[in-house]
Amino acid sequence: MLREDSRNPGDGYCVQILIVNGEVRNDLSQKTYSIENISRGGFRFISDTIFEIDDRLKVLLKFPDGRSNEVLGRVCYCDELKQSDGYSYGFSVLEGFYSLYPGIASG
Repeated sequence: MLREDSRNPGDGYCVQILIVNGEVRNDLSQKTYSIENISRGGFRFISDTIFEIDDRLKVLLKFPDGRSNEVLGRVCYCDELKQSDGYSYGFSVLEGFYSLYPGIASG
């Protein structure tokens, strides 16, 4: 499969997980997870929490410039990290859009 969206490094981007499969998760929303890379169609984030493939997550995506946006998506893959006790997850946007560049609408 060819990836149409170019990926950008995730420096300065982070995410808070608000809802998992329709359940509000206050325990997760208090944590901030780093993003490894990001495109307009999704991102890859690091977490010590275990998620299942196809879990639906509503997240608060935080941008380096201080902007933030709520996005609904799904976990599309998981890689166990050998260097730590964490996981790297692929997040595919299902609902909601964001622009990687201030002032430019995505869609």
